[in-house]
Amino acid sequence: MEFKNSETLKNLTRAFAAECQDGAKYQYMADMATQQKLKDLSTILKGLATNEMAHGKVFYDYINTQCPGGVEMVDIKATYPMVYGDLVKMLEAKGENEQRQADKIYPEFAKVAKKEGFDDIAEKLLQIAKIEQNHAEVLKKLHTILKNGSMYAQDVLVKWKCMNCGHEGSQKKAWKKCPICGFDQGFVKIHLTAEE
Repeated sequence: MEFKNSETLKNLTRAFAAECQDGAKYQYMADMATQQKLKDLSTILKGLATNEMAHGKVFYDYINTQCPGGVEMVDIKATYPMVYGDLVKMLEAKGENEQRQADKIYPEFAKVAKKEGFDDIAEKLLQIAKIEQNHAEVLKKLHTILKNGSMYAQDVLVKWKCMNCGHEGSQKKAWKKCPICGFDQGFVKIHLTAEE
């Protein structure tokens, strides 16, 4: 099948647009976290934004490789979630969206690409779906700990670390202000897993 006439071209265009929107939304959320003095949360969200823009570039490059000189217009129909609210609500909505991409959207796009003979594109879509699954899990954890107030409090001793000066201390709750540099609690590294 000729790429210019394929459903895969439309799907990659949809995916490119979605990844760019996701990257922008994570940047906006990072700004919200910064305003709330949640430095590590902001850093995590900026990392997700970078990931999403990298995914968008992968899709964009496939389109340009398959269509040297580009495509003047690609007619697509797509829906995109436009949920807005506080950080708790945004983390929940973004987690659900990442899960949708991982479970449904990218696997379906991969199936179409494979059927149309674009095996390398199909494989890349499935690999990116795995990354989106990881994003969904991170966002679900962040949503939970922000919602229930356990971002800086655990039931067990954990090693907290100031992202400004590097001070570390093992305790159940992170300090309100770093005892070394005085930076706010938002500069304490967030624990998402037991290994951290």
